[in-house]
Amino acid sequence: MFTLEEVKKAVGGKLVSKTDSIVFATAINVSGVSTDTRTINEGELFIALQGENFDGNKFLAKAIELGACAVVTNDEEAVPDGAIAIIVDDTIKALGLLANHYRFKLGCKVIAITGSVGKTSTRTMITEVLKTALKVHSTVANNNNEIGMSKTILSAPEDSEVIIVEMGMRGEGQISYLTKIARPDIAIITNVGYSHIGILGSKEAILKAKMEICEGLTDGGIIAVNADDRRLFDHCVKELPINNFIAGIMAGSEDDLPCPLVISATDVKETDSGMSFHAVLRRMDERSEFQVPLNVGMYGQSCIRNALFAIFCAYITGITSSSEIQKKIAEVISNRSAMDGRGAITETKKYMIMNDAYNASPESMENAFLNFSKKARGHRKVLALGGMLELGDFASGLHELTGKDCASYDFDRVFVTGENADDFIRGAHMINMKLEIVKCKDTEDVSRRLEDYVRDGDAILFKASHSFGFEKVAKSFIEKGNA
Repeated sequence: MFTLEEVKKAVGGKLVSKTDSIVFATAINVSGVSTDTRTINEGELFIALQGENFDGNKFLAKAIELGACAVVTNDEEAVPDGAIAIIVDDTIKALGLLANHYRFKLGCKVIAITGSVGKTSTRTMITEVLKTALKVHSTVANNNNEIGMSKTILSAPEDSEVIIVEMGMRGEGQISYLTKIARPDIAIITNVGYSHIGILGSKEAILKAKMEICEGLTDGGIIAVNADDRRLFDHCVKELPINNFIAGIMAGSEDDLPCPLVISATDVKETDSGMSFHAVLRRMDERSEFQVPLNVGMYGQSCIRNALFAIFCAYITGITSSSEIQKKIAEVISNRSAMDGRGAITETKKYMIMNDAYNASPESMENAFLNFSKKARGHRKVLALGGMLELGDFASGLHELTGKDCASYDFDRVFVTGENADDFIRGAHMINMKLEIVKCKDTEDVSRRLEDYVRDGDAILFKASHSFGFEKVAKSFIEKGNA
Protein backbone atom coordinates (compact mmCIF):
# COMPACT_ATOMS: atom_id res chain seq x y z
CA MET A 1 0.00 0.00 0.00
CA PHE A 2 2.63 2.54 1.10
CA THR A 3 6.19 3.03 2.16
CA LEU A 4 6.60 4.17 5.74
CA GLU A 5 8.00 7.48 4.45
CA GLU A 6 4.78 7.92 2.51
CA VAL A 7 2.76 7.34 5.68
CA LYS A 8 4.88 9.81 7.63
CA LYS A 9 4.27 12.55 5.06
CA ALA A 10 0.56 11.77 4.76
CA VAL A 11 -0.10 12.03 8.51
CA GLY A 12 2.44 14.77 9.24
CA GLY A 13 4.21 12.70 11.86
CA LYS A 14 7.71 12.25 13.24
CA LEU A 15 9.66 9.04 12.65
CA VAL A 16 11.12 7.40 15.76
CA SER A 17 13.24 4.26 15.75
CA LYS A 18 13.97 2.13 18.80
CA THR A 19 15.99 -0.41 16.85
CA ASP A 20 19.76 -0.89 16.80
CA SER A 21 20.03 -0.69 13.03
CA ILE A 22 19.80 2.36 10.78
CA VAL A 23 16.27 2.64 9.45
CA PHE A 24 15.46 3.94 5.98
CA ALA A 25 11.72 4.62 6.04
CA THR A 26 11.55 4.58 2.26
CA ALA A 27 12.60 0.94 2.32
CA ILE A 28 9.86 -0.22 4.72
CA ASN A 29 6.75 -1.37 2.90
CA VAL A 30 3.34 -1.22 4.57
CA SER A 31 1.08 -4.01 3.35
CA GLY A 32 -2.05 -2.88 5.22
CA VAL A 33 -3.41 -0.85 8.11
CA SER A 34 -4.79 -2.25 11.36
CA THR A 35 -6.26 -0.80 14.54
CA ASP A 36 -6.88 -4.15 16.26
CA THR A 37 -4.20 -6.65 17.30
CA ARG A 38 -6.81 -9.43 17.24
CA THR A 39 -6.95 -9.24 13.46
CA ILE A 40 -3.57 -7.73 12.53
CA ASN A 41 -1.47 -9.38 9.83
CA GLU A 42 2.29 -9.43 9.45
CA GLY A 43 3.65 -6.40 7.60
CA GLU A 44 0.74 -4.13 8.51
CA LEU A 45 0.90 -0.72 10.16
CA PHE A 46 -0.73 -0.58 13.60
CA ILE A 47 -2.48 2.69 14.49
CA ALA A 48 -3.08 3.03 18.22
CA LEU A 49 -6.49 4.69 18.54
CA GLN A 50 -7.75 6.23 21.76
CA GLY A 51 -11.33 6.56 22.97
CA GLU A 52 -13.38 6.72 26.14
CA ASN A 53 -13.23 2.97 26.63
CA PHE A 54 -10.04 1.92 24.85
CA ASP A 55 -6.37 2.87 24.51
CA GLY A 56 -4.45 1.39 21.61
CA ASN A 57 -1.14 2.40 23.18
CA LYS A 58 -1.53 -0.55 25.55
CA PHE A 59 -1.19 -2.90 22.55
CA LEU A 60 1.88 -1.44 20.82
CA ALA A 61 4.19 -4.22 22.02
CA LYS A 62 1.62 -6.87 21.07
CA ALA A 63 1.34 -5.40 17.57
CA ILE A 64 5.12 -5.56 17.06
CA GLU A 65 5.19 -9.10 18.45
CA LEU A 66 2.54 -10.12 15.89
CA GLY A 67 4.56 -8.72 12.99
CA ALA A 68 3.50 -5.10 12.58
CA CYS A 69 6.07 -3.29 10.44
CA ALA A 70 5.62 -0.08 12.47
CA VAL A 71 3.17 1.70 14.78
CA VAL A 72 1.49 5.09 14.84
CA THR A 73 1.03 6.55 18.30
CA ASN A 74 0.61 9.83 20.15
CA ASP A 75 2.89 8.71 22.99
CA GLU A 76 6.59 8.43 22.15
CA GLU A 77 7.40 6.99 25.57
CA ALA A 78 5.02 4.09 24.92
CA VAL A 79 6.96 2.90 21.84
CA PRO A 80 8.45 -0.51 22.74
CA ASP A 81 12.09 -1.45 22.20
CA GLY A 82 12.78 -2.82 18.74
CA ALA A 83 9.89 -0.88 17.20
CA ILE A 84 9.69 1.82 14.54
CA ALA A 85 7.02 4.42 15.15
CA ILE A 86 5.44 7.53 13.71
CA ILE A 87 4.50 10.03 16.40
CA VAL A 88 1.41 12.19 15.85
CA ASP A 89 -0.77 14.43 18.02
CA ASP A 90 -4.02 12.59 17.28
CA THR A 91 -4.13 9.01 15.98
CA ILE A 92 -7.78 9.16 14.85
CA LYS A 93 -6.96 12.24 12.78
CA ALA A 94 -3.90 10.40 11.42
CA LEU A 95 -6.14 7.50 10.37
CA GLY A 96 -8.31 9.94 8.42
CA LEU A 97 -5.35 11.66 6.77
CA LEU A 98 -3.95 8.31 5.65
CA ALA A 99 -7.37 7.29 4.30
CA ASN A 100 -7.54 10.56 2.35
CA HIS A 101 -4.06 9.90 0.90
CA TYR A 102 -5.04 6.35 -0.14
CA ARG A 103 -8.31 7.55 -1.65
CA PHE A 104 -6.40 9.69 -4.16
CA LYS A 105 -3.63 7.13 -4.64
CA LEU A 106 -6.21 4.61 -5.86
CA GLY A 107 -7.65 7.05 -8.37
CA CYS A 108 -11.10 5.47 -8.28
CA LYS A 109 -14.50 7.15 -8.00
CA VAL A 110 -15.89 7.71 -4.51
CA ILE A 111 -19.61 7.81 -3.73
CA ALA A 112 -20.73 9.12 -0.32
CA ILE A 113 -24.22 8.70 1.12
CA THR A 114 -25.91 10.45 4.03
CA GLY A 115 -29.48 11.04 5.19
CA SER A 116 -31.71 10.79 8.23
CA VAL A 117 -33.01 7.34 7.26
CA GLY A 118 -32.28 4.88 4.47
CA LYS A 119 -28.50 5.36 4.20
CA THR A 120 -27.66 1.70 4.51
CA SER A 121 -30.48 0.47 2.27
CA THR A 122 -29.52 3.00 -0.43
CA ARG A 123 -25.81 2.24 -0.11
CA THR A 124 -26.42 -1.48 -0.41
CA MET A 125 -28.68 -1.04 -3.44
CA ILE A 126 -26.09 1.16 -5.19
CA THR A 127 -23.31 -1.31 -4.35
CA GLU A 128 -25.16 -4.29 -5.80
CA VAL A 129 -26.17 -2.39 -8.94
CA LEU A 130 -22.64 -1.13 -9.68
CA LYS A 131 -21.19 -4.59 -9.07
CA THR A 132 -22.94 -5.72 -12.26
CA ALA A 133 -20.12 -4.06 -14.23
CA LEU A 134 -17.52 -2.58 -11.86
CA LYS A 135 -15.17 -3.58 -9.03
CA VAL A 136 -16.83 -2.01 -6.00
CA HIS A 137 -15.69 -1.65 -2.39
CA SER A 138 -18.30 -0.57 0.12
CA THR A 139 -18.92 0.21 3.79
CA VAL A 140 -19.52 -2.93 5.84
CA ALA A 141 -22.16 -3.03 8.59
CA ASN A 142 -22.50 0.37 10.28
CA ASN A 143 -18.93 1.67 9.84
CA ASN A 144 -19.97 5.24 9.05
CA ASN A 145 -18.09 7.38 11.59
CA GLU A 146 -14.61 8.91 11.52
CA ILE A 147 -12.99 5.57 12.39
CA GLY A 148 -15.21 3.19 10.44
CA MET A 149 -15.31 5.24 7.24
CA SER A 150 -11.54 5.71 7.22
CA LYS A 151 -11.00 2.00 7.74
CA THR A 152 -13.43 1.27 4.89
CA ILE A 153 -11.32 3.36 2.50
CA LEU A 154 -8.04 1.88 3.73
CA SER A 155 -9.34 -1.67 3.25
CA ALA A 156 -10.21 -1.10 -0.43
CA PRO A 157 -8.37 -3.44 -2.83
CA GLU A 158 -5.95 -1.68 -5.16
CA ASP A 159 -8.02 -2.63 -8.21
CA SER A 160 -11.19 -0.98 -6.88
CA GLU A 161 -13.00 1.15 -9.45
CA VAL A 162 -15.57 2.59 -7.04
CA ILE A 163 -15.58 3.08 -3.27
CA ILE A 164 -18.96 3.63 -1.62
CA VAL A 165 -19.03 5.08 1.89
CA GLU A 166 -21.81 5.87 4.29
CA MET A 167 -21.63 9.01 6.45
CA GLY A 168 -23.46 9.04 9.76
CA MET A 169 -23.69 11.96 12.14
CA ARG A 170 -24.73 12.87 15.62
CA GLY A 171 -24.00 16.59 15.52
CA GLU A 172 -22.86 19.60 13.58
CA GLY A 173 -19.48 19.38 11.83
CA GLN A 174 -19.22 15.59 11.75
CA ILE A 175 -20.20 15.10 8.10
CA SER A 176 -17.92 18.03 7.23
CA TYR A 177 -15.02 16.10 8.77
CA LEU A 178 -15.93 12.85 6.99
CA THR A 179 -16.44 14.35 3.55
CA LYS A 180 -13.04 16.07 3.65
CA ILE A 181 -11.48 12.65 4.19
CA ALA A 182 -13.44 10.81 1.49
CA ARG A 183 -13.57 13.71 -1.04
CA PRO A 184 -16.50 12.16 -2.96
CA ASP A 185 -17.05 12.54 -6.68
CA ILE A 186 -20.73 11.76 -6.10
CA ALA A 187 -22.62 12.73 -2.94
CA ILE A 188 -26.13 11.59 -2.08
CA ILE A 189 -28.61 12.92 0.48
CA THR A 190 -31.47 10.43 0.84
CA ASN A 191 -33.71 12.65 3.02
CA VAL A 192 -33.87 15.01 5.98
CA GLY A 193 -36.01 13.73 8.85
CA TYR A 194 -36.27 13.87 12.62
CA SER A 195 -33.32 11.60 13.52
CA HIS A 196 -31.02 13.39 15.99
CA ILE A 197 -33.38 16.36 16.31
CA GLY A 198 -32.88 16.10 20.07
CA ILE A 199 -29.22 17.00 19.52
CA LEU A 200 -29.50 19.51 16.68
CA GLY A 201 -32.76 21.15 17.74
CA SER A 202 -34.58 21.60 14.41
CA LYS A 203 -35.03 20.09 10.95
CA GLU A 204 -33.38 23.21 9.55
CA ALA A 205 -30.25 22.44 11.57
CA ILE A 206 -30.37 18.80 10.45
CA LEU A 207 -30.65 19.92 6.82
CA LYS A 208 -27.60 22.19 7.19
CA ALA A 209 -25.64 19.38 8.84
CA LYS A 210 -26.46 16.98 6.01
CA MET A 211 -25.46 19.61 3.44
CA GLU A 212 -21.94 19.57 4.89
CA ILE A 213 -21.33 16.61 2.57
CA CYS A 214 -20.90 19.14 -0.28
CA GLU A 215 -17.82 20.64 1.41
CA GLY A 216 -15.68 17.70 0.32
CA LEU A 217 -16.98 17.27 -3.23
CA THR A 218 -14.23 17.13 -5.82
CA ASP A 219 -14.19 19.83 -8.51
CA GLY A 220 -16.89 18.93 -10.99
CA GLY A 221 -18.45 16.56 -8.45
CA ILE A 222 -22.19 16.02 -8.41
CA ILE A 223 -24.72 15.77 -5.61
CA ALA A 224 -27.96 13.84 -5.97
CA VAL A 225 -30.76 14.71 -3.57
CA ASN A 226 -34.29 13.60 -2.82
CA ALA A 227 -36.16 16.17 -4.91
CA ASP A 228 -39.54 15.01 -3.60
CA ASP A 229 -38.48 17.07 -0.58
CA ARG A 230 -38.51 20.48 -2.24
CA ARG A 231 -37.16 22.16 0.88
CA LEU A 232 -34.04 20.01 0.68
CA PHE A 233 -33.72 20.42 -3.07
CA ASP A 234 -34.17 24.21 -3.01
CA HIS A 235 -31.65 24.58 -0.18
CA CYS A 236 -29.15 22.47 -2.10
CA VAL A 237 -29.57 24.59 -5.24
CA LYS A 238 -28.98 27.72 -3.17
CA GLU A 239 -25.96 26.46 -1.24
CA LEU A 240 -24.15 24.22 -3.75
CA PRO A 241 -20.65 25.47 -4.69
CA ILE A 242 -20.45 26.91 -8.20
CA ASN A 243 -18.02 24.24 -9.46
CA ASN A 244 -20.39 21.37 -8.62
CA PHE A 245 -23.61 20.05 -10.13
CA ILE A 246 -26.95 18.83 -8.79
CA ALA A 247 -29.24 15.96 -9.77
CA GLY A 248 -32.82 15.63 -8.61
CA ILE A 249 -34.13 12.15 -7.76
CA MET A 250 -37.94 11.91 -7.75
CA ALA A 251 -40.15 8.97 -6.85
CA GLY A 252 -43.22 11.15 -7.31
CA SER A 253 -44.39 12.67 -10.59
CA GLU A 254 -41.73 14.25 -12.78
CA ASP A 255 -41.38 17.99 -12.27
CA ASP A 256 -39.60 20.76 -14.12
CA LEU A 257 -36.71 20.99 -11.69
CA PRO A 258 -34.10 23.74 -12.18
CA CYS A 259 -31.13 21.38 -12.47
CA PRO A 260 -29.22 19.74 -15.31
CA LEU A 261 -30.13 16.14 -14.44
CA VAL A 262 -33.39 14.61 -13.18
CA ILE A 263 -34.17 10.93 -12.70
CA SER A 264 -37.80 10.19 -11.91
CA ALA A 265 -40.25 7.29 -11.70
CA THR A 266 -43.22 6.98 -14.03
CA ASP A 267 -46.02 4.41 -14.46
CA VAL A 268 -45.79 3.56 -10.75
CA LYS A 269 -48.06 0.64 -9.79
CA GLU A 270 -48.52 -1.55 -6.74
CA THR A 271 -48.03 -5.27 -7.24
CA ASP A 272 -48.61 -8.25 -4.94
CA SER A 273 -44.96 -8.13 -3.88
CA GLY A 274 -44.04 -4.43 -4.08
CA MET A 275 -43.96 -1.69 -6.72
CA SER A 276 -43.34 -1.59 -10.46
CA PHE A 277 -42.25 1.51 -12.38
CA HIS A 278 -40.11 2.93 -15.18
CA ALA A 279 -37.10 5.20 -14.70
CA VAL A 280 -36.92 8.33 -16.86
CA LEU A 281 -33.79 10.45 -17.20
CA ARG A 282 -33.88 14.08 -18.29
CA ARG A 283 -30.53 15.70 -19.02
CA MET A 284 -30.88 19.32 -20.06
CA ASP A 285 -33.49 19.17 -22.86
CA GLU A 286 -32.97 15.48 -23.63
CA ARG A 287 -35.28 12.82 -22.21
CA SER A 288 -34.60 9.10 -22.24
CA GLU A 289 -36.09 6.08 -20.53
CA PHE A 290 -34.30 3.21 -18.82
CA GLN A 291 -35.20 0.47 -21.30
CA VAL A 292 -36.08 -2.22 -18.77
CA PRO A 293 -39.12 -1.94 -16.43
CA LEU A 294 -38.19 -2.01 -12.74
CA ASN A 295 -39.65 -3.73 -9.68
CA VAL A 296 -38.88 -3.35 -5.98
CA GLY A 297 -39.95 -5.76 -3.26
CA MET A 298 -41.24 -3.13 -0.83
CA TYR A 299 -43.91 -0.42 -0.82
CA GLY A 300 -43.77 3.36 -0.66
CA GLN A 301 -41.79 6.13 -2.34
CA SER A 302 -38.63 5.58 -0.32
CA CYS A 303 -37.93 2.14 -1.81
CA ILE A 304 -38.46 3.51 -5.33
CA ARG A 305 -36.06 6.37 -4.58
CA ASN A 306 -33.42 3.90 -3.37
CA ALA A 307 -33.60 2.21 -6.76
CA LEU A 308 -33.48 5.57 -8.60
CA PHE A 309 -30.36 6.61 -6.66
CA ALA A 310 -28.77 3.34 -7.83
CA ILE A 311 -29.85 3.99 -11.44
CA PHE A 312 -28.36 7.50 -11.15
CA CYS A 313 -24.99 6.12 -9.98
CA ALA A 314 -25.02 3.53 -12.75
CA TYR A 315 -25.67 6.28 -15.29
CA ILE A 316 -22.93 8.58 -13.93
CA THR A 317 -20.38 5.75 -13.89
CA GLY A 318 -21.25 4.97 -17.52
CA ILE A 319 -22.54 1.42 -17.24
CA THR A 320 -26.16 1.89 -18.41
CA SER A 321 -25.44 2.16 -22.14
CA SER A 322 -25.52 -1.63 -22.54
CA SER A 323 -28.98 -3.24 -22.69
CA GLU A 324 -27.45 -6.39 -21.19
CA ILE A 325 -26.24 -4.45 -18.14
CA GLN A 326 -29.62 -2.72 -17.86
CA LYS A 327 -31.27 -6.13 -17.57
CA LYS A 328 -28.78 -7.17 -14.88
CA ILE A 329 -29.43 -3.95 -12.99
CA ALA A 330 -33.20 -4.49 -13.14
CA GLU A 331 -32.72 -8.05 -11.87
CA VAL A 332 -30.57 -6.88 -8.95
CA ILE A 333 -33.12 -4.23 -7.96
CA SER A 334 -35.97 -6.74 -8.21
CA ASN A 335 -34.28 -9.56 -6.32
CA ARG A 336 -32.63 -7.58 -3.58
CA SER A 337 -34.50 -8.32 -0.34
CA ALA A 338 -34.62 -6.01 2.63
CA MET A 339 -31.63 -6.55 4.89
CA ASP A 340 -32.06 -8.29 8.22
CA GLY A 341 -33.10 -5.72 10.82
CA ARG A 342 -34.27 -3.26 8.16
CA GLY A 343 -37.50 -4.82 6.99
CA ALA A 344 -36.50 -8.41 6.25
CA ILE A 345 -39.43 -10.80 5.90
CA THR A 346 -39.01 -14.32 7.28
CA GLU A 347 -41.70 -16.92 6.69
CA THR A 348 -41.40 -19.47 9.49
CA LYS A 349 -43.53 -22.59 9.90
CA LYS A 350 -45.82 -20.71 12.29
CA TYR A 351 -45.43 -16.95 11.74
CA MET A 352 -44.54 -14.33 9.18
CA ILE A 353 -41.97 -12.02 10.81
CA MET A 354 -40.80 -8.59 9.66
CA ASN A 355 -37.58 -7.62 11.46
CA ASP A 356 -37.20 -3.83 11.17
CA ALA A 357 -35.60 -3.44 14.59
CA TYR A 358 -32.19 -2.08 13.64
CA ASN A 359 -33.28 1.48 14.45
CA ALA A 360 -36.33 3.73 14.53
CA SER A 361 -37.42 7.26 13.69
CA PRO A 362 -40.85 8.71 12.81
CA GLU A 363 -40.09 8.31 9.11
CA SER A 364 -38.87 4.71 9.36
CA MET A 365 -41.84 3.82 11.60
CA GLU A 366 -44.18 5.17 8.92
CA ASN A 367 -42.42 3.11 6.23
CA ALA A 368 -42.55 -0.01 8.42
CA PHE A 369 -46.30 0.36 9.07
CA LEU A 370 -46.99 0.77 5.36
CA ASN A 371 -44.91 -2.21 4.26
CA PHE A 372 -46.08 -4.47 7.06
CA SER A 373 -49.76 -3.73 6.40
CA LYS A 374 -49.35 -4.78 2.77
CA LYS A 375 -46.92 -7.67 3.24
CA ALA A 376 -49.08 -9.17 6.03
CA ARG A 377 -52.32 -9.21 4.07
CA GLY A 378 -54.32 -12.31 4.99
CA HIS A 379 -52.65 -12.62 8.42
CA ARG A 380 -53.57 -11.36 11.87
CA LYS A 381 -51.24 -8.35 12.20
CA VAL A 382 -49.35 -7.96 15.48
CA LEU A 383 -46.87 -5.17 16.29
CA ALA A 384 -44.05 -5.17 18.84
CA LEU A 385 -42.85 -1.58 19.15
CA GLY A 386 -40.20 0.17 21.23
CA GLY A 387 -39.38 3.84 21.52
CA MET A 388 -37.57 6.21 19.18
CA LEU A 389 -34.51 7.76 20.82
CA GLU A 390 -32.52 11.00 20.39
CA LEU A 391 -35.63 13.11 19.82
CA GLY A 392 -35.07 15.34 22.86
CA ASP A 393 -37.87 17.80 23.62
CA PHE A 394 -39.69 16.61 20.49
CA ALA A 395 -40.05 13.03 21.76
CA SER A 396 -43.54 13.34 23.21
CA GLY A 397 -45.09 14.98 20.15
CA LEU A 398 -43.36 12.71 17.66
CA HIS A 399 -44.38 9.53 19.51
CA GLU A 400 -47.94 10.83 19.54
CA LEU A 401 -47.72 11.49 15.79
CA THR A 402 -46.38 7.97 15.23
CA GLY A 403 -49.26 6.56 17.26
CA LYS A 404 -51.73 8.39 15.02
CA ASP A 405 -50.01 6.97 11.94
CA CYS A 406 -50.09 3.44 13.38
CA ALA A 407 -53.81 3.68 14.14
CA SER A 408 -54.63 4.52 10.53
CA TYR A 409 -53.90 0.88 9.57
CA ASP A 410 -55.92 -2.24 10.34
CA PHE A 411 -53.55 -3.75 12.89
CA ASP A 412 -54.97 -6.29 15.34
CA ARG A 413 -52.88 -5.67 18.44
CA VAL A 414 -49.88 -3.51 19.38
CA PHE A 415 -47.41 -4.27 22.18
CA VAL A 416 -45.47 -1.11 23.04
CA THR A 417 -42.77 -0.14 25.52
CA GLY A 418 -40.47 2.79 26.24
CA GLU A 419 -40.58 6.10 28.09
CA ASN A 420 -42.96 7.58 25.53
CA ALA A 421 -45.37 4.64 25.33
CA ASP A 422 -48.17 6.75 26.82
CA ASP A 423 -47.64 9.41 24.15
CA PHE A 424 -47.86 6.75 21.43
CA ILE A 425 -51.04 5.31 22.94
CA ARG A 426 -52.65 8.74 23.29
CA GLY A 427 -51.97 9.53 19.63
CA ALA A 428 -53.25 6.14 18.44
CA HIS A 429 -56.49 6.41 20.40
CA MET A 430 -57.13 9.87 18.98
CA ILE A 431 -57.57 8.10 15.63
CA ASN A 432 -58.92 4.68 16.62
CA MET A 433 -60.14 3.98 20.15
CA LYS A 434 -60.76 0.35 19.23
CA LEU A 435 -57.10 -0.42 18.42
CA GLU A 436 -55.89 -2.95 21.00
CA ILE A 437 -52.68 -1.64 22.60
CA VAL A 438 -50.80 -3.35 25.42
CA LYS A 439 -48.33 -1.19 27.36
CA CYS A 440 -45.33 -3.27 28.46
CA LYS A 441 -42.78 -2.64 31.17
CA ASP A 442 -39.70 -3.38 29.05
CA THR A 443 -38.41 -5.46 26.12
CA GLU A 444 -38.56 -8.67 28.14
CA ASP A 445 -42.18 -7.96 29.03
CA VAL A 446 -42.96 -7.38 25.33
CA SER A 447 -41.46 -10.76 24.48
CA ARG A 448 -43.35 -12.55 27.24
CA ARG A 449 -46.75 -11.00 26.47
CA LEU A 450 -46.24 -11.47 22.75
CA GLU A 451 -45.50 -15.17 23.21
CA ASP A 452 -48.73 -15.58 25.19
CA TYR A 453 -50.77 -13.84 22.49
CA VAL A 454 -49.53 -14.94 19.06
CA ARG A 455 -50.82 -18.03 17.32
CA ASP A 456 -50.01 -19.94 14.17
CA GLY A 457 -50.61 -17.90 11.02
CA ASP A 458 -49.91 -14.50 12.64
CA ALA A 459 -47.66 -11.81 11.18
CA ILE A 460 -45.42 -9.90 13.61
CA LEU A 461 -43.56 -6.61 13.09
CA PHE A 462 -40.59 -5.80 15.35
CA LYS A 463 -39.63 -2.11 15.31
CA ALA A 464 -37.66 0.00 17.82
CA SER A 465 -34.50 2.00 18.32
CA HIS A 466 -31.44 -0.25 18.45
CA SER A 467 -30.82 -0.05 22.21
CA PHE A 468 -34.16 -1.74 22.96
CA GLY A 469 -32.69 -5.02 21.73
CA PHE A 470 -35.70 -5.99 19.62
CA GLU A 471 -33.45 -7.69 17.05
CA LYS A 472 -32.79 -10.46 19.57
CA VAL A 473 -36.50 -10.83 20.26
CA ALA A 474 -37.23 -11.04 16.53
CA LYS A 475 -34.61 -13.74 16.09
CA SER A 476 -35.98 -15.70 19.04
CA PHE A 477 -39.47 -15.66 17.49
CA ILE A 478 -38.02 -16.83 14.18
CA GLU A 479 -36.53 -19.79 16.06
CA LYS A 480 -39.83 -20.43 17.86
CA GLY A 481 -41.70 -20.16 14.59
CA ASN A 482 -39.55 -22.88 13.06
CA ALA A 483 -39.54 -25.14 16.13
